[in-house]
Amino acid sequence: MGLPRWNLSDNTERKIRIIILIVVALILIYEKFCGMSSTQYPAMYLSVFSLIATFMTNAVQRRYFTYVMEYAQAFRIVAILMTGAFFVIWLLTTYERLNEFAMPSHLIYNM
Repeated sequence: MGLPRWNLSDNTERKIRIIILIVVALILIYEKFCGMSSTQYPAMYLSVFSLIATFMTNAVQRRYFTYVMEYAQAFRIVAILMTGAFFVIWLLTTYERLNEFAMPSHLIYNM
C-alpha cells in the first residue's frame, strides 16, 4: 500500500522547483518593498514550507531517508499542502489590502 509516489524525471522536478522558488522570491521581494504585516506573515510561512516541499525530492528521500521513506513522503505532502494553503492566504490578504485602498466604502455609498 503506502503513500502516493510521484515518479517525475529529474528534469521535470528541477523545472518545478525553479518555478516555485522564483515565484516565492518575487513574492518576498514584493513584500519587502510594498507589503504590510498582514501580508508579510503568510509570505514568510509560504517561503519556509516551499523550501521543504521543493527540496524533499524523490532522490533526497531515497538517499537520506531510506528506512523512513513513508514518513518523508508524508512530510513532503504536508509541506506541499501548507505551501498551497499559505499561497491562497497570501493571495486573499493581498487582494483585501489592495481593495482597501481602491475606494473607501463611504464614497461608494454617497455617489
